Amino acid sequence: MTVYLGFLVSLISGLYTSFWGAFKDSPFEDFKAHTFPRSVYFHAVIFAALYFIPLFQDSFSALKLFQVFFLTMGLERFLAELYKGFFRTEDQSKYFVPSRITFFGKHVQSDALRYFVGTVLVLVVFTVVTVPFLITSFWVFLIVAYATGLLVSLGGAYKDAPFEGFQPLKFQRSGVVLAVCSPLFYFINDPLQPISLGFLIYMNGGLERFVVEYYKTYIQRTMSGKFQPDLERIQHRVDSREKFYYGAWLIILGLVVLYIFEL
Repeated sequence: MTVYLGFLVSLISGLYTSFWGAFKDSPFEDFKAHTFPRSVYFHAVIFAALYFIPLFQDSFSALKLFQVFFLTMGLERFLAELYKGFFRTEDQSKYFVPSRITFFGKHVQSDALRYFVGTVLVLVVFTVVTVPFLITSFWVFLIVAYATGLLVSLGGAYKDAPFEGFQPLKFQRSGVVLAVCSPLFYFINDPLQPISLGFLIYMNGGLERFVVEYYKTYIQRTMSGKFQPDLERIQHRVDSREKFYYGAWLIILGLVVLYIFEL
């Protein structure tokens, strides 16, 4: 992987995230040009950290571009959720499920406590990246995929269940999806330079968001559950948002070609 191609793929990965965010949220929040590229910025910073910090540099630069796409997406999704929950301050009245972190459904009033816990969790995220255990077995790929899906579901349940109720079948969704998709990462893995466990966890996190959000955003097209049910839609944003779907499909097609080429 060259630095230029890796950086470009990371930016495109962030752009895909921005597309689905704009498609889902613009009918309720309006389109915000200044926040639309936020995921792209996050991806740029994450790529720079992984590529230039010596602790990650050698193992990260050995990755294939397909792996880089999902690794940066997975890290960005974890960090973005931490940012929204622990560091961002905004009006929560439009949300049915608050974006600001709660303690089992109860609002955390102390900003200092939020910032402290958020900082600890960010450090945990980057600590997990450093786990060096190398993965080559198909069954370990599958187990890691399923376990990562359960971790994502656990975070979602902690955030959503106090407001939406706990749904056992929904809780298993991410784990099952990633287990089914685990051969994608197994077959593209280089036995001479196998993926580390830390990287694989976040690659799976990115793939889970990629698949699940595609289904919820572009197939179901239901109202995002985080907003108040009676929140009025902005009709002209509903009518004009298909461009984000077309942009997402261009990236998907490019990703398929990239996978076949690197395989």
